[in-house]
Amino acid sequence: MSNSQASPKSRSTTVLLSAIAALLAVDVSVRLMDTEPASQAGEAIPVAYQPQPGLANPIHQREQMIDELQQIDRRLASLENKLKGNIRVEVMNFPKVTAEND
Repeated sequence: MSNSQASPKSRSTTVLLSAIAALLAVDVSVRLMDTEPASQAGEAIPVAYQPQPGLANPIHQREQMIDELQQIDRRLASLENKLKGNIRVEVMNFPKVTAEND
């Protein structure tokens, strides 16, 4: 070992690292002494979905959106089928043609 003294900065670092190591050791010992098995402690309690009154139900909203998209799809398919066939156009009101004199 060297005869030089450690700087105050390195001493504070050593103290902090020692404190962290001690806290980690305490944490590990508490976890080892725990009598409840980890599989039971970590299990989640199942909770059924219960929408709050007054709030929108996202499942219901999605079902409505799907229904509306299906209606739009049917209407679009109907328009496409009509455009594939012959289209008959009748002009009922046509402006009078005036002859221009040059």
